[in-house]
Amino acid sequence: MRSVIFFLIFFIGISASAQPTEGSIHLRSGLSVPLLEYASADLEKGSFTKAGLTTTLALSSDLYKRWGITLQGGLQLHPVDVGWLGYEKVRTDPFLLDVTIRSEPYRILHFAGGPTYSFEPFAKTSVSASLLGGVFYSSTPYQLHKPKYFMTGPDFYEITTSRDYSFAYGAGLSLAYAITDCYHLALESDLLRSKAGFQFVSGSGLRTDWRQITMLNISLSLVLKVPY
Repeated sequence: MRSVIFFLIFFIGISASAQPTEGSIHLRSGLSVPLLEYASADLEKGSFTKAGLTTTLALSSDLYKRWGITLQGGLQLHPVDVGWLGYEKVRTDPFLLDVTIRSEPYRILHFAGGPTYSFEPFAKTSVSASLLGGVFYSSTPYQLHKPKYFMTGPDFYEITTSRDYSFAYGAGLSLAYAITDCYHLALESDLLRSKAGFQFVSGSGLRTDWRQITMLNISLSLVLKVPY
């Protein structure tokens, strides 16, 4: 968390001293795709997540020549593949005949910022690349499991939500077309990664489940240009 605060103070200081000339407001909505361990069907390390919704508000500003700064905050929802999760639980438990699972999605709130570099390869077209650092506020889903055992067992059990703050980092890419001087339409993507520790109370006491969270957000964005 200290690194996140230092990161934000550093870039706010740069922004204040560089006297920016133009700012932009990015209204994004699109698809969020879980990747790597976060999407895997592994009971120990995976989260069984599927592609879901992303919505983001981003602010960007010119600083010096082609360099600028961006700050963004967004929400990502990733549904759980309960069919595959149930299959893996039955496959690994010899006493479990079947299980029905109802699950909420994983919820990720992210706040990030960093430097950007922009150029215009063609008239009315701009490309921007950014490096991002910030924080995730991640929530695991509430789940209701109704198992059917070979012999005796509980009729149902619940897995309650756990939350964690974690440092996040990544990169972004944007391709924008100027409809007018004030309105641009853009295709924007962010690749973000973090490692969160979710705490649960079990029969043996408090345990922490560590999960790598990696996602690719692909969004259609309306960009509003705001001159200073």
